[in-house]
Parts: sequence; C-alpha cells; structure tokens
Amino acid sequence: MHQSDEPPSSVHTRREFCVRTCQAVSLLTLGAVVPACGGGSTSPSSSAPALPAVAGSLTSRTLTINIAAGSPLATVGGAAMVTVSTGTYLVARTSQDAVTAVTAVCTHEGCGVTGFDGARYVCPCHGSTFTTNGAVVQGPASSPLRQFPATFDATTNVVTISV
Repeated sequence: MHQSDEPPSSVHTRREFCVRTCQAVSLLTLGAVVPACGGGSTSPSSSAPALPAVAGSLTSRTLTINIAAGSPLATVGGAAMVTVSTGTYLVARTSQDAVTAVTAVCTHEGCGVTGFDGARYVCPCHGSTFTTNGAVVQGPASSPLRQFPATFDATTNVVTISV
C-alpha cells in the first residue's frame, strides 16, 4: 500500500477539488449542448408576427364573433385572437365557409400563444408551432392545443364557438 507524505485532510481536499471541478466542467458542457428554456426576446419565435385581436361576445358558453369587412377573419387564411372571460382563443378562417378555434394556452408550459406565421400558430416562449386546428408541428410542446367546436355562417358573417 502506498502512503502519501501529505496529511489525510489535504488528500481529501484535493479529491474534493477534483470531483467538484469535473462536476462543474460537466455542467458547463451540458449547458452548451442542451439549450436552456427561457421565454426571452431571444427565443426562436420572437420574429413571428403577432395575431391581431378581434372582439367577441360571450353568452353562456357560446362565443360569437361578427366579422366585418376589414377583419383578419374576412379572408381565407386569416387568423385572429379573441379574449373573453373564459379565456383567449385563436380563430382561423380555413375555407370560405369554415373556421377553427383553439385555446391560446401552449401545452408545453402554459404560455400564451400570440404569433401567427405561415398559417401556423407560434408560442413566443419556447418556439412551439401548431396548425390552425391545434396539432403540434414543432415542439417542445408534445400535445395539441385544445380545439373547440366552431361554425361560420357565410350569409351573416358570424362565427360561433362553443367554449
């Protein structure tokens, strides 16, 4: 057995130093490889245009949106956000006579989805993207946005959503 000329306390201290140094280097390396979660202005989705807001009225559990000529929902491919007492909803005009409605709460960490780019809803916190019917296109979210039954009456230009 080899004996050290140093007292046992300094051997113990050197060993602790080596272990802690290795742990620190490992953490720094891991931090460089795995991007941190954070919803700052440098997030990947910060360049997505913000959804315009439209007004809606809530009666019981029915949200009604009257679509004016200049509304983003007046044309196919348009989308908007509507906020009422039950929450915020994302509404998209998917065809001449159809709309979709989903919650604006991201399934990743509960951030408010506020961006719309290339017919995709974009969460500003971590960059998750969703189709207009709420399906995940790109994570980190792994669950779809909650969808609500929605109808569009083309004769009256009224959207009705059951919330």
